[in-house]
Amino acid sequence: MKQPLGTILYSKNENTKAYPASTTKILTAILAIEKCNLDDKVTIKKSSISSIPPGYTSCNLVEGEVLTVSDLLQATLVPSANDAANALAEHISGSVENFTDLMNTKINELGLKNTHFVNTNGIHNENHYTTAYDLALIAKYCMQNQTFRKYANIPTCTINATNKSNVRKLKNTNELINPSSKYYIEDCIGIKTGHTTEAGNCLISSFSKDNLELISVVLRWFIYKKW
Repeated sequence: MKQPLGTILYSKNENTKAYPASTTKILTAILAIEKCNLDDKVTIKKSSISSIPPGYTSCNLVEGEVLTVSDLLQATLVPSANDAANALAEHISGSVENFTDLMNTKINELGLKNTHFVNTNGIHNENHYTTAYDLALIAKYCMQNQTFRKYANIPTCTINATNKSNVRKLKNTNELINPSSKYYIEDCIGIKTGHTTEAGNCLISSFSKDNLELISVVLRWFIYKKW
């Protein structure tokens, strides 16, 4: 029997608050897609770079560098560059703080009750949280946008040389969409990985086959090793 749109097939602790890590970036990306043209030029500010703590992923953006919104979307969703997410936010709203107001407005519009974001990228903050259920609804909203779907399913890409950098070759952190990976699944069409020490491993996946599309959200997946 055909299930109605949005049916939950399996859930466990779906309303438990958790840290989303870089899965946050799907909301940053969809807002950028909705509010910008892909070929808009963005000049990188020092603040986009300086707020990234050591150990967090970046695309090594340089102050004064000029990239397109499309370049920054790829950097945000493919290698999960935190500085690229900040650059999109500052381009749209003037500051990360103002952009997070847009994020939380969208969260409210989607009717989410257990989500609050304070940054663009999921860098750890105790006031930056969501749930698996809420994140699934954000992902569902994003995947209704064809442009987002394209960017969320890029295994590797190249950003052309800029006024401050040589060519950048980027690889997606999601091995499920990488044809050369042992974890590759042909029917997987995205979406986003995430990891911090506090959040553990996080993954939003989408699969499409035989006119059926599924979204899976895993949060707080910790791997413990015994040596």
